Amino acid sequence: MSVTPLTVTLPGRDSPDADVAGIHARGNLPLIVGEKLIAEVDWLDLLESWQTATELSAEELTKMSRAAGKRLARIVNENLSSANLTEIVTDAAVLFLLTLRSKGVRTPGDIQPCTVLWDDEAAQEYLLLHA
Repeated sequence: MSVTPLTVTLPGRDSPDADVAGIHARGNLPLIVGEKLIAEVDWLDLLESWQTATELSAEELTKMSRAAGKRLARIVNENLSSANLTEIVTDAAVLFLLTLRSKGVRTPGDIQPCTVLWDDEAAQEYLLLHA
């Protein structure tokens, strides 16, 4: 079975999508999982999660982000229509935040529009910055 790489994208404030614009306007983080699912990460939850991530070692960051990537890929590739939405959003947020933290983003305020790509075959996450 061929597995399509999974993406979790933070679109910029200039996104033409009304849902994304609304999430940004509320001061929260819009994440697009795959091509269609838009998740909203509350800014206060983001700050709390980020603080927890700063206490993890590089090895722990990698282990946890890869575990989230594997779970998310399994859910999306098996049967997204019957998946638990909370699990998808949680794993997408964990993968996104821990990848950014492990790739050197220092604070939540430094997060820029980008895409985290999960390659399930390589069990590896990649950070793609947007121009």
